[in-house]
Amino acid sequence: MPQIFIVDDSISVRKALEITFKRHSLDSFSAISAEQALETLAGDPHFDLMMADVIMPGMSGLDLCSELRRDARFDGRPIVLMSGNVDDNIRRQAREVGANGVLRKPFSPDELIPMVEGLLRAAEAAAAPEPTQPEPSQPEPVQPQPAAQTGPSELERLVAEYRRRGDVEDLIVVDAQGQIVLPSSDAGAPGAAQRLPMYARHFVATASVIGQHLLGDELQAVTLRYAGREAIFHPVGGLLVIAVTRADLKTLN
Repeated sequence: MPQIFIVDDSISVRKALEITFKRHSLDSFSAISAEQALETLAGDPHFDLMMADVIMPGMSGLDLCSELRRDARFDGRPIVLMSGNVDDNIRRQAREVGANGVLRKPFSPDELIPMVEGLLRAAEAAAAPEPTQPEPSQPEPVQPQPAAQTGPSELERLVAEYRRRGDVEDLIVVDAQGQIVLPSSDAGAPGAAQRLPMYARHFVATASVIGQHLLGDELQAVTLRYAGREAIFHPVGGLLVIAVTRADLKTLN
């Protein structure tokens, strides 16, 4: 089972990550500082991926990453940095110290797990020995195969479902950085949903952590109801679908 090393001075962040990783069959252990992490690795240098907070008392996550990149024992080990404030400067510094990515806190499992699993697969593939090349042989004739029929993705199905509903006033899809990747209309008129991305990802990430602690289950969707309107936040594969609907058609007609 892959071992994830969590380095963060916040106990709530460490616990939330441990719960999320356990639910996805990923083992984890943690340190409360970069200095403690280095002490741990001096005795047992094994981990498959590290997640380190950028801002910590003493040595920062950037310094820790730079230190590990100078140690041949950790060559090829993925390192993901975490920060509540991710901008171009943080991304540049992360690249300079050799980090594999930066995640903005708070984040949801839909953002975290695909990144972690992708980095683990890439590291495993890079460490695998090169396959031996078989002797060339006369290739057998290839029979043409019918093209595979692929259905719509989960995101496409969800967007189509909302568009079929008669009560949806506005619909957008937002990426992990809060950028709109699917506008609500061709004209791009600023609707209600288009003012929500800056708040939505933080709200959904918080709701996800609360659900895991209290209900022991992953977040499916979050609905906020106001006078005559609902805002529905639906995470799908690292993206976030936001739909604003009329909560009660009868009262509006």
